[in-house]
Amino acid sequence: ETRAIHTEFSKKRGKLLNGLRDLGFTVDLPPEGTFYVWASAQHLPASISDGMSFFRAALERNVITVPGEFFDVDPGKRRGGRASRFRRHLRFSFGPAMNKLELALERFKELIASAS
Repeated sequence: ETRAIHTEFSKKRGKLLNGLRDLGFTVDLPPEGTFYVWASAQHLPASISDGMSFFRAALERNVITVPGEFFDVDPGKRRGGRASRFRRHLRFSFGPAMNKLELALERFKELIASAS
């Protein structure tokens, strides 16, 4: 049972990780203990090269990802208005079924092509 779950998640992890890299995302550290891929959009077309703009464009295509700046903790507001260091990042989940991941990657591909 546990091995089957591990095998399935490993396949989905590989699919999303490789798919995002093929689309131009940068993954500094592949996930090891979670089912999320943390990736930078910095090398995508300018109109979608930050987390919020990519998130909004993906949402229009019915795909949800989470902008990286939502994970940037600044409890004392010490940065004084500077942009989040994670503003170009997004968090993608490989929890959904394989066919949903394939559909999401296809929609991301169309989105990136239309933004070029």
